[in-house]
Amino acid sequence: MAKKISWGILGCAGIAERALIPAIHGASNGRLLGIASRNPRKAKEWAARFDIPKVYADYAALLGDPDIDAVYIPLPNHLHREWSVRAARAGKHVLCEKPMALNVAEVRKMTMAAAKAGVLLMEAFMYRFHPRMERALRLLASGAVGEVRSVRSVFSFLFEAASDDYRWRPEYGGGSLYDVGCYPVSAARLVFGAEPVSVFARARLHPRHGVDVEAELLLEFPGGRFASLGCGFESQFRSALEVAGSEGRLSLERAFSAKHFDTEILLMNGDRTRAIPFPATDQYTRMVEHFGDGVLHGRTLRFPPADAVANMSVIDAAFRSIRTGRPVRL
Repeated sequence: MAKKISWGILGCAGIAERALIPAIHGASNGRLLGIASRNPRKAKEWAARFDIPKVYADYAALLGDPDIDAVYIPLPNHLHREWSVRAARAGKHVLCEKPMALNVAEVRKMTMAAAKAGVLLMEAFMYRFHPRMERALRLLASGAVGEVRSVRSVFSFLFEAASDDYRWRPEYGGGSLYDVGCYPVSAARLVFGAEPVSVFARARLHPRHGVDVEAELLLEFPGGRFASLGCGFESQFRSALEVAGSEGRLSLERAFSAKHFDTEILLMNGDRTRAIPFPATDQYTRMVEHFGDGVLHGRTLRFPPADAVANMSVIDAAFRSIRTGRPVRL
């Protein structure tokens, strides 16, 4: 039987409970060996509940275990840089939750630490590994909508968590742009296969917490192509991507949140609409397996750290545009 990589998780975050723990358990090339938390009691409860063999008193203890090959980091955003760098220096491969960090400078530090240590580092955008997204990109590349001219994408939901949640704290990387806006930014770059040349953004800030609760971005790409992107904490759930071209349109509902749902690609050319169905697929498991293949077999990651640097460059520019009220050239 082929070797499996041994995973450790830093923190008992909700995304780990809902998605990454089941994904690692379901991966053909990985096993979940350990978990660490600031709350040892919770870590022990999770270990018993999810059949995790090892529990550590703190994050550093997990990183010090030679049996751990790779770590998943779902910590609050302001801790991504520190613990990704520390994990790399400990010789652990790192799958870090989005957004990779708070700014480009932090992402570059993480990238350099991983390169120096000879370990893999990847941002955990799971939607990119869903077969529907992969098929959509192939259709676009084949000219299914003609020349791609514009992208519209949105990711929003009603966020009603208690005021002590880190998403309400600016210093912790709170706000909707970090939390869900990073997805439409990533998708627009993926569809165009290029980086934007300018970013204009506006946002509504929470009157008490100061984080952005709604944001709209206009990205200009080379060749006079545009992406109109939205995110928010005060709108009903939306998770959509639409690509318009010279000969048609391609549309995805639940573009970033398709794990438990049967989905489809809607391909529209003139008066003709074709629906291409896809069964529910665990895109998290596919992401974990891809990363695991990179670790085990030295395979090149489809999305190396340079992609995270580029995505964060757009987010940095969006925040500068929000502050100044002006477009930002990249």
